[in-house]
Amino acid sequence: MTATSARQVTVCASAKGGQGCTTIAAVLAVLAAQNNQPTLLLDTRGDAAPTLGVSDPAPAGTFAESMANAVEPFRHLRVTTIAGDQIDSDATSELERLTAAGHRVIVDTGTDHDVLHRFDPLRPQRLLVTRPCYLALRRAIGVPFVPDHVVLISEHQRCLTERDVSLALALPVTSVPYDPAIARAIDAGLLAARLPRCLANSIAQLPV
Repeated sequence: MTATSARQVTVCASAKGGQGCTTIAAVLAVLAAQNNQPTLLLDTRGDAAPTLGVSDPAPAGTFAESMANAVEPFRHLRVTTIAGDQIDSDATSELERLTAAGHRVIVDTGTDHDVLHRFDPLRPQRLLVTRPCYLALRRAIGVPFVPDHVVLISEHQRCLTERDVSLALALPVTSVPYDPAIARAIDAGLLAARLPRCLANSIAQLPV
């Protein structure tokens, strides 16, 4: 695999539920597609499609079926749900073919770190999504993978700062401000159509 194609794969993971992992993965996919790059959002948790305001893809028994059942919220973006055991050598070969052809692949693995490791042959960039919460940070220190970067959902009322998180994890951190407008956009099914500017601007600063 070339270095270029490897950089086309980003896996979003978290150490604890409710950290915003699916939202970050969805926004990364939306921004890539809005830049006219063919993008595939692979969802292992089952929430990505409704987060973007579209119907869930039909259930599938194989990776090929999951790809065939992908939904398209808008031009250049496909979203599908996959089970961890569907990520085998055939699946990674197909993903490698897509990235070599210029596609962007975003994966939401959430807290399923066993699934995350199934993407290792693609040498993806790994983003750890967390909030400045002591319990989340405590778990993040012990995740069974090495993140490349941390996405911090910053909350003003928290004591822990971006610097605290960076020091604790010994990793670079990009902060994304918590904004109730994001939750409202998701609840209304309008995240893709009305991406809050603060969220888009922050995500655009990520080294992906």
